[in-house]
Amino acid sequence: MIYKVTTDTSVLIKGLIPPRRKNNDSILFDSIQIHKKAASILQKIESGEYKNHIPLIALIETACVVSRLTNDPSSASLAVSFVSNNAKMYDTAILLEKSIDVGIKTKASGFDVLFIACAEMTNSTLMTDDKKMFEKACEIGVDAIFLRQYSEL
Repeated sequence: MIYKVTTDTSVLIKGLIPPRRKNNDSILFDSIQIHKKAASILQKIESGEYKNHIPLIALIETACVVSRLTNDPSSASLAVSFVSNNAKMYDTAILLEKSIDVGIKTKASGFDVLFIACAEMTNSTLMTDDKKMFEKACEIGVDAIFLRQYSEL
C-alpha cells in the first residue's frame, strides 16, 4: 500500500543533512535519532512506499536552509533535485483558498499554513518536526505525525 504524506521542510532537511554537532552528548544522540527517522521517511518516499505531496515553496525553503547549513551550493542543488524528483508539487495558487481558510482557523505562519493546507487538500498525513505546526494541524483535524514520535506507518 502507498501512503500519502506531506513532508514539511523540517523533515526534508533533517533527513538530508546529518547532524553537525561536535559535542558527543545527549543533544547529538537525539539529533542522530531524529535524522535516522527523517532519513527513513525519505527512503520510503524515494522507493515509492510513500507518495509525497508538497507546496512548491518547499523547494525554495530547502535550497535556502541546506545552503545555510552546509555552505555548499552543490549540496543545496542536490537537495532540491531530490525533493523535486520525489514529490508531487502544488502551486501556491492551487493552495490559496485552502491556505487562507487554514490560516484563519489556526492563526499559524504562512509557510506552516501552506503545508497544512496541502496535507488537507491531498488527504495526506502531514509529517513535521515543528511542534507548533503539528499542534495546529491536529487542531483542525488534519492527520499529522510529529517526527520525534514517528514510528513506521
